[in-house]
Amino acid sequence: MSEAKFTKGPWGWFGTAGGHPEIYLATKHSGRRYVMGFNRWGLNGAQPSFQPNGCGMVKAKDLLQFEVGDQSIVGLDAAQKDTSVYRFQIRGIAAPDAHLIAAAPELYEALRMAAKDLNTAAHFLPDTGLALLETVRQAHAALAKARGEA
Repeated sequence: MSEAKFTKGPWGWFGTAGGHPEIYLATKHSGRRYVMGFNRWGLNGAQPSFQPNGCGMVKAKDLLQFEVGDQSIVGLDAAQKDTSVYRFQIRGIAAPDAHLIAAAPELYEALRMAAKDLNTAAHFLPDTGLALLETVRQAHAALAKARGEA
């Protein structure tokens, strides 16, 4: 299994709602390393920003991947210059943290199922049961946090 490329947690939402409103996702360690922020994009909305290479925030428009055309094209400017991209529907954002955020529901469900199975197995394995139950406790704590209960 390859090493995870996303920003190591724990993560938390930070920002301000007064004066110049800002909200961003950052680590709770290492001086709050930004994971995701939002920037104005035209007059009608905002776009997230990511740190795809661990240094410097990059606006999502420069990391977009598109449904049609050359699948190696990344970024709106590159897509507008390439005639194979004739529609601008987005299929993803080329940033490890964006992949992790997008995978969160599947990760949640996989952890939920694994915790259930480990809990059952712990009762049949007296030599490792206590260690498995500790893993189950940690899994339940992470699931509770994901549900906003911790």
